[in-house]
Amino acid sequence: MIPAKKLLNTLSEHWGVLELLFKRFKMADFSIKDLQNAIKHKQPTWHNERIYKETNRLLNQDIIIPLAKSSQLEINRAIADFATFLLQEEHLGLAQEISVLVEDLARLGDRLANAGEVEDFDDLRRFSRIMDDRVRKIMKLYAHNENAILNIVEQAKSNNAVQSLQKRYKAVIEAFDEYIEPMLEMIDIRGEFHACFNLIELQISTQIERIEQSGKAYTDKRMLEQLRTRILEMHLVGRESLRKSADMLMPLREELRRNNLITRQAAKVLGLVRKNGVDNMLTAVQPHFVSDAQRYSLGQQRHIVAYMASLVEFEHQEYQLPDQQDVPPFQTPNIPDYNDVKSSFAKRFNTKRKKPQPLLQFLDESYPDLDAEEMLFLYQKLVSDDELEKSQSDEKARFKIAGQYFSLYPYNSQPQKPSKADE
Repeated sequence: MIPAKKLLNTLSEHWGVLELLFKRFKMADFSIKDLQNAIKHKQPTWHNERIYKETNRLLNQDIIIPLAKSSQLEINRAIADFATFLLQEEHLGLAQEISVLVEDLARLGDRLANAGEVEDFDDLRRFSRIMDDRVRKIMKLYAHNENAILNIVEQAKSNNAVQSLQKRYKAVIEAFDEYIEPMLEMIDIRGEFHACFNLIELQISTQIERIEQSGKAYTDKRMLEQLRTRILEMHLVGRESLRKSADMLMPLREELRRNNLITRQAAKVLGLVRKNGVDNMLTAVQPHFVSDAQRYSLGQQRHIVAYMASLVEFEHQEYQLPDQQDVPPFQTPNIPDYNDVKSSFAKRFNTKRKKPQPLLQFLDESYPDLDAEEMLFLYQKLVSDDELEKSQSDEKARFKIAGQYFSLYPYNSQPQKPSKADE
């Protein structure tokens, strides 16, 4: 058995080499030449004999171990886990790991309550210790996943590879979908986890009160109080860790969303340019520098001098920007006036029309040239208008609007009740 002090001295002397191997190969195997090159890189003054000697030293102390039936090497798994902890190079785990531990914590809470009812204080102490170990593991997983998300964000920001933003931020989206969203559902205040923690706290508090009343096993009271405090702290730490993780991922996720939106709009513009030509599409918006006559003729020196003189004398016009309160909210020019839409709706669904019709169908038939976003904007305005009589369907329906499909519980028109005069 290798003495611990000797092993620690070797790790201290060659920590730079191990850190270089760990970051370069990412837990993969490497050759003995790679190991010697790493030592040479960290100690350029050492001669070959010294490098060979230190290589054997790392191999003999099982810090670097050979792979079975191979000439390749790898870092000892225990050393690699220790380096992972020191370098904060954790990999993101699954939300299901925490879910399993919390479910086990609930099972142990039931067994602890049963042991307290039959006054089996040996089992009471044993289950308290096991529950304390589960709580510590959950808190370690929170810290581990928070560091892993920090590494994901830093790698996504520092990645200068020539590839799309979608590929660079792929790990960010996966982390949000596989960890953040499941954890948000788990720790919801109306979810099962919150009820589980309340039940465990109640069970432990009941055992503490029972010990105070009976006076038996009074030394175990302190252990139960510490367990209850640690469980409450675990719940608080979990919510805070999840909030920090979401705050780190959300800016990158929003950046990717904006990038996708800009990419779609740019692709739409380029498609129109290819179809209609540059002159037809951009003539109205391009800056006017020369006249049409100068565009197709060779300019003379006096023309160029006059043009440069006009540029020198150019002065921009002062423009007073309006205040934010004075700026009306942007509304696309394609959307018709809402009052006209409302009037058309009232005329169409009068007392003579008895059969209800979905509002989206009415908008699609009345304004077929609108885009899907503009159609949904008018739909939302009609739904929110309290003056219109409408009802929501209990069954989900699928609609095609401007070439796009939507699934929702639609609002339908409801004919107004006929007045006494109509009757």
